[in-house]
Amino acid sequence: MDSPDKPHAGDWFEDGVFTHRPMTRFQFPQAQSSLLEAVQSHLFPDDGNGPCARDLNALAYLELAMDDPVNAKDDDPDFLLRGCKWLDEQAQKQHVLAFVDLERDAQQAVMEQIARLKFGRNWLSLLMYYLTEALMLDPVYGGNPDMVGWLWLEHRPGFPRPLAGKTHREFE
Repeated sequence: MDSPDKPHAGDWFEDGVFTHRPMTRFQFPQAQSSLLEAVQSHLFPDDGNGPCARDLNALAYLELAMDDPVNAKDDDPDFLLRGCKWLDEQAQKQHVLAFVDLERDAQQAVMEQIARLKFGRNWLSLLMYYLTEALMLDPVYGGNPDMVGWLWLEHRPGFPRPLAGKTHREFE
């Protein structure tokens, strides 16, 4: 059995003590990152009717969420990456261009086409789930910066709010 004072893989030495922090953070490859950001901008557009995906820090939140062991165990990172491939293949098939290189209307048409298929609906639904989390979770979790989602929804957070370093993730 390990000693509580003994450092483990992934621990960092900070202020004279070892603290557990992940050494790396999940990141989508650049091509998939750009595609996901484009899809998120369709799902939460910058239309003047509330915060858009970029305002919610949605892509960065999505990457943070993929670090969660529960989400990894559910295979969410792999499913999201496979969905990027499917969407890009559909764009190439229809328009001979990568999804991110299409005009916005063509992107929307490709998304609507994959939404007719079960895997496409599931993929878009999962993205919408994480966008909703980015909109409504406490900003300490990486989305909803400056409480922009809460302000738009006129939500009053509960008390006490989680503190950085003392969220549910640090106690798992």
